[in-house]
Amino acid sequence: MDKKHDKRVGSFLVENGIVTEKQLQEALELQHDNPERLIGEILVTLGVLTKEELIMALEMYMMTTDAVSDHVDEWLDQDEIDLLMDKIKQENK
Repeated sequence: MDKKHDKRVGSFLVENGIVTEKQLQEALELQHDNPERLIGEILVTLGVLTKEELIMALEMYMMTTDAVSDHVDEWLDQDEIDLLMDKIKQENK
């Protein structure tokens, strides 16, 4: 199994300078108390990222890991998901 598929979104965000380790830890602490909430959603709620920045970060994550997050469709609306998937398909041609 390809190890890059195991990379968690939070780690990816820190490694790529999108959020700081401190911001991620704060979000993870909140997620611990609210396990149904997604890390990206928490980061947007905290004001660390805008929804647009989160979408771009998720796009980068999916393209660099070749993985589609099972959780993307839980928070983005269908139009945003469709745009994201179309863009990834175009870039992979």
